[in-house]
Amino acid sequence: MNRNEAHALVDAYVRRVSARAGAELIILDERTIEREFGWVFFYASKRHVETGDPAFSVGGNAPMIVDRVTGELHVTGTAYPVEHYIAEYEARSRTH
Repeated sequence: MNRNEAHALVDAYVRRVSARAGAELIILDERTIEREFGWVFFYASKRHVETGDPAFSVGGNAPMIVDRVTGELHVTGTAYPVEHYIAEYEARSRTH
């Protein structure tokens, strides 16, 4: 899987979440992290990105990991910094 394919997978997920949230959500391409295992994508409310107004921010928008080998999408969490979830994923990937 390449980055464009991974982006399309995340975009489809974000569109589904947008419909449920009642807000237009967008991928924050400039924040995407690439690692050996794949990519970590972030997303947010388009209105929050455009205005910076916290009233338009969304909760629960956890970063998503896309595995470049399997093409699987893994939603992380929001309780810890993203580095925590990346380290967990890397450790889990090494044991499988």
